[in-house]
Amino acid sequence: MSRKTIVMFFILCMIAALAYLFSREDIMTETMVEPIAPLILVTEVTAATEVTKAEHMQMLSIAQPMNDVSVPAPGFNIFGTSDPEKGLYINGLPVNNRTEEGFFSIFVDIALGNNTFVLSQDAQEDVIRIINRLPDTLEPAHEVMERAILTSVFPAQAEYVSSGDTIVFEAIAPIGASLTVDFNGETLILSPEHKTHNFHTGQIYATTFSASHKVTGRTGEDTIIDLGQPLYLMEFGGQTMSSSGADIRLINENAPFYATVTAKTAWTFPGASTDGGSDWSLTRGQRALVRAISGGGEWVRLDSGMWIQRENVYLRFESKLINNVLSNGRYVRGTVTDSIKWDAIHYPAVRATFDSDVLKIYFSMQKEAPAIDLSDFGDMFFNEMISGIYNGMPYYAFTVREGVNVEGFYTSFSNGEFMLNIRRRRELAEGNLPLSGFTFVIDAGHGDHDYGALGPKGRVMAEKCINLANAKNLALRLEELGATVVQVRETDVFLTLQERTEISRKLKPDMFISMHADSTAETTDATNIHGASFWYRNPNSRPLAEHFAYELHGINPMTTRGAHANQANFYVCRPTWTPSIIVEASFMNNIHDFAWMINYENQQILAGGIVRAILSYYDNL
Repeated sequence: MSRKTIVMFFILCMIAALAYLFSREDIMTETMVEPIAPLILVTEVTAATEVTKAEHMQMLSIAQPMNDVSVPAPGFNIFGTSDPEKGLYINGLPVNNRTEEGFFSIFVDIALGNNTFVLSQDAQEDVIRIINRLPDTLEPAHEVMERAILTSVFPAQAEYVSSGDTIVFEAIAPIGASLTVDFNGETLILSPEHKTHNFHTGQIYATTFSASHKVTGRTGEDTIIDLGQPLYLMEFGGQTMSSSGADIRLINENAPFYATVTAKTAWTFPGASTDGGSDWSLTRGQRALVRAISGGGEWVRLDSGMWIQRENVYLRFESKLINNVLSNGRYVRGTVTDSIKWDAIHYPAVRATFDSDVLKIYFSMQKEAPAIDLSDFGDMFFNEMISGIYNGMPYYAFTVREGVNVEGFYTSFSNGEFMLNIRRRRELAEGNLPLSGFTFVIDAGHGDHDYGALGPKGRVMAEKCINLANAKNLALRLEELGATVVQVRETDVFLTLQERTEISRKLKPDMFISMHADSTAETTDATNIHGASFWYRNPNSRPLAEHFAYELHGINPMTTRGAHANQANFYVCRPTWTPSIIVEASFMNNIHDFAWMINYENQQILAGGIVRAILSYYDNL
């Protein structure tokens, strides 16, 4: 074979290989998350990275909306990419809100019906989107009934209650009906939520009827009693109709009816619903008395007042009542974590709360607060302790000593000892590695098919990519200062919110930081919404979030947000064992924030700012 033939063969092979690579959209776009500065041309220079020039967009595209949409709103935020060297027009009018990279954004007014928007630019194919504004419809506040019926009577499945509980009997019936319920020898009159309606005459409209009933039991009883089924009776238009609910059973005071947690982690809630978020968590093996079963059998109330999902516990009626499982309490001082330890014959499902000043613990399977041997307060985390009974639950309330920073609290059980653990804020180490001995969990939000919020480049450079870049930058900086850092994800993979918090629970780090980027609704004008924000849920995380908000306010120089932390029921902020916060770097749907976030130098500024805030947080004991 001649040299010329060999060269031609080699060239053809290279062309085929390049063609294959460029045909792989998954390689060239959505999974391309490794570059820290995706829109910056960088050149590797030994260990450093040198920024050269910004990459300009070349293609006209619309990222939002990705397709034609229908919305019930008078405005919509359209954004995408364009060639920054050429004029950009929407329906013939110039688009002025653009960045030097070529990102554009325009908030458009939407009339009722279909609105066609044509984006045009020289030497580019027009991009068209149709946004349909839906009419404002006045829907009836009440469902129309085909005929007068009595339906949705409570309970649909067996309900368990305790003495002192209030049952709310409910049913749906026509407006104007009379409704009563017979239960346990009493007849109650149900009141309608609505007595009249403003819609068409001649039609029957439904409303909810309800009545409250307080359950009473006999003190000292150790049985579960079937109180029977409530019988509802409706009268409407000369007709009578009846319907029965499911059984209601009374769990008497000393009934040995127990729940044992079977899930690795089981979140608890203030009511029989996930609304409002979890306020505590239990682990496998914890036990408590059952005080109620509600929500169609899906929720269980424990004697500590917590509600837990039925799927997370094993229920059993025992042969006898077990009381006072904790004894011989003592205080143990640690370097970072102090503990109050009790001898324990079972692992009780206690509940703890903290309001920044007072830490309370409510005890399951106890008739009184278990004794603690305290000769004096000494160097304990608290300087005052009281005990009492609240809703039948014994408790301790510890007032935190001035100057003590409670970073977290949790319970544990090992070798016959039950422990309430209280974490103090760790001190910085001496020397050039001030974070030596510290452990941080850095969580890059979203991943894989969970793109998070989209920016002007759509899925090619979605929130998940920016989160990963920021998490890696931060992790590297912390490690350089001696910290042990665990990254929840280091590649483009998906983890559930539960998996992320399980990593935190297992390690119990000094700090959990979840990196994100914010966004607003597509029908919100994001033109003047700029800057980072900081989120927490529990009081032990509030000082960290507020410190970050103060120290990092304005790290994005375009910031228009206030220097304060925000509270919300984000899942990864549930843990109480360590300060757990979310950092929203800036806004994906603001083109100027987006351009700021994807710039390598700005990513380094953000990482450096967070590290300085962490150091000053620990230095401010």
